[in-house]
Amino acid sequence: MIFVDLKNEIAEKAINGNHKAQEYLLQRYNKYINKVSTVTSFNKYGVPCKYVDEDLKAEVQMKYLTELSKCEVR
Repeated sequence: MIFVDLKNEIAEKAINGNHKAQEYLLQRYNKYINKVSTVTSFNKYGVPCKYVDEDLKAEVQMKYLTELSKCEVR
C-alpha cells in the first residue's frame, strides 16, 4: 500500500481532485507501482522474463487514485 502524509499540501490538492497533484504523486511512486506491476513469464526455452504489465500498472494507478479520493483532509 502507498501511504501519503495527509498534512502534505500536494496530497491535500490531490485528494481534492487537482490533476497535477495526482500526476505528481503517481510519478513520485512510479518505481513502487512498477515493482508491484512486474510479472514474470517464461519464453519457449524456459527462461524467465520480467516485464511491467502496462494493463496491471494502469489498474494499480486507478485504484490508488480511487482510494486517495476517499481520504479526508482535516
